[in-house]
Amino acid sequence: MVWSEIALICVSIVLLLVVIAWVCVALKQKDNAKNNRVDDIYIKDGIRYTKSGEVLDKDGKVKVSLNKGDILLERGKEYKVGEKGDLLAGKYTVLSADENLDSVNIRVGGLVREYKHFSSIVLTEGDTISAVSANVILR
Repeated sequence: MVWSEIALICVSIVLLLVVIAWVCVALKQKDNAKNNRVDDIYIKDGIRYTKSGEVLDKDGKVKVSLNKGDILLERGKEYKVGEKGDLLAGKYTVLSADENLDSVNIRVGGLVREYKHFSSIVLTEGDTISAVSANVILR
């Protein structure tokens, strides 16, 4: 055998092993995506949605997922309240976007206050709101 033939065989074997490993990883990730689904939750475009409006699951733990009509406040970004603003004035339920946090800090009108998960907040016309400590979902 010539050295070029031996090198070609070795490269072919390595390439075959890489393809097999890639297929195994892809199949494992597909199985994990199916196992991550919780009751009535589906994933669309990388965002988790739930059909029910319940905030807690059957074990009493926080179930964080976006419903249609929910507003996600990104940490550090300021939103204006009003008809021509980002949010409409009204009463909202504050949900922590991080399941491990029981409370979040929110700046409303220049003042920072701590809000517990599943507490209410009333926003009036002309207010500004921003999440200070973590992302927040307003329902």
